[in-house]
Amino acid sequence: MTALPASWLEQLSSIDFDALSEDDRGIVAAGLELYEVQDPVVFAQRRLGITAWSKQAEILRAVASHPRVAVRSGHKVGKSTSAAILALWWTQLHPDGRVVMTAPTGRQVRIVLWREVSRLYRAANPPIGGELHKVPDQGLQFDDGREVVGFSTDEPERIAGVSGANVLYIVDEGSGIDELIYEAIEGSRAGGAHLVVFGNPTQTSGTFFDAFTSSRDRWHCIHVSSEESPNVTGESRVPGLATAEWVEEKRAEWGEDSPLFQVRVRGNFPLHAENAVIGIGLVEAAVARYAEAPDDGELTIGVDVARFGDDETVIWPVRGRKALPPTVLHSMDIVAVSGEVARLTRAMSHSDERPTIKVDVIGVGAGVADHLRALETLNATIIDVNVGESAPPVCVDEPEYARLRDYVWFRLKEWMTTGAIPDDGKLQAELLAPRYGFTVDGKPKVEPKDETKKRLKRSPDRADALGLAVYQGRLKMWDRLDID
Repeated sequence: MTALPASWLEQLSSIDFDALSEDDRGIVAAGLELYEVQDPVVFAQRRLGITAWSKQAEILRAVASHPRVAVRSGHKVGKSTSAAILALWWTQLHPDGRVVMTAPTGRQVRIVLWREVSRLYRAANPPIGGELHKVPDQGLQFDDGREVVGFSTDEPERIAGVSGANVLYIVDEGSGIDELIYEAIEGSRAGGAHLVVFGNPTQTSGTFFDAFTSSRDRWHCIHVSSEESPNVTGESRVPGLATAEWVEEKRAEWGEDSPLFQVRVRGNFPLHAENAVIGIGLVEAAVARYAEAPDDGELTIGVDVARFGDDETVIWPVRGRKALPPTVLHSMDIVAVSGEVARLTRAMSHSDERPTIKVDVIGVGAGVADHLRALETLNATIIDVNVGESAPPVCVDEPEYARLRDYVWFRLKEWMTTGAIPDDGKLQAELLAPRYGFTVDGKPKVEPKDETKKRLKRSPDRADALGLAVYQGRLKMWDRLDID
């Protein structure tokens, strides 16, 4: 179906039908109907009488554009209404559309989700069609096979039994869903099914948590704080959504830094997984400040050179406190990699500066560092970084680290408190993945890289390159000599 320009909707809606011929009325009506089918926001407004507020519209359109969408939010932001709009819209979009709604308990399916579907269905003008049943497991049925049904998550076999190319799974309270349900849904997704998961982020494990952390690059993620409610911001007045008074009441009751306020109002996971090196709060904040971060300060470049066929060679420039977009290479030899690093360095350098290039020299990276150092026309300081070496000495009030790799990761965490990173899903997943423990003598120790790779299903090359770029440690003697 060909999408129409968004500006046409306003033009079509403003036409005086009474002044048109019967044929022209049909053309305009067909155009409006096409918009309703294509755009769930337009469908909500024209068929259901609901004007979506900004974050709600973002959610609706994300489901129209992405196969997997995860929405973490605070309370009272309209999740159930968004779910009901999507369920009804999906049946109008696809001639064979099927929708399965689920939540941790049967009561949540009946009292929350199905009640909202029934309310919007009865308010639709013109009518949606089909037959609406009182109980969600019988659902909304159409003569041609389209349907909307609801099951609780103690019924994985019923959820797995729904198949077809145009199936939409709508999951509410995603943090509380049994992993068997997600496994059943993923089995159906192999045939083309779509998935949207809503949830208050109460758990720091499982599929919902992974969607925003280790699997983030495979999901379209949306965050909605109760403080963004249109009743709080003044965007509009929507009965039942969070108000400024409610937010302030909870701030006073729980405290702004309490887990209750962070999770239930701001829609944040608990600050980080218990043993995560870098928590999601740091990552979210670093992404949020990116647009306003200045492009000034010293230029440093981290280079993580691929060691295996599926790994990425990542060149990550950082200027001051801002991580600039990376360059990612595949299947290039050390000469080609060195040439690309040199090209980028010259292109990004100011005329009067001598940038620093830090290369992971374990494996083939050593050849890249040597080749860069041999380039007489490259005005840069090349630093060899072997993360397997012992960590540099630290100040008295700082913890000691066993290996340089541990030191680099915790320095990266410190940099993230004020640094800015681009909205790169792979980078964010890699930053959030590593866990840490302690050595027998009490030194913080990041888990082996192979453990992180198992969790990510890939090497954390982007995070490693960024860590090299922001790392500041001991320089070898030849790196200290500023010789042209």
